[in-house]
Amino acid sequence: MVLTKIDRASKGLLLKNVLGIQEFVKEKTQGCFPQLFLVSSVEFSGIHLLRCFIAHVTGNLPTVEDS
Repeated sequence: MVLTKIDRASKGLLLKNVLGIQEFVKEKTQGCFPQLFLVSSVEFSGIHLLRCFIAHVTGNLPTVEDS
């Protein structure tokens, strides 16, 4: 799951939303990856982590064991 526009909310509201989403995923979903990616296109924060995760789960980023 990706939470966008994190630069627009206060840190308190962001924390409240993250905790709420984590609780929802824990209780109400079965097929979700548990990772929550926080991204901001304005500050480019979190985008590199999301890209690396996508590359890894699609097999485009080798793991240490594969080297």
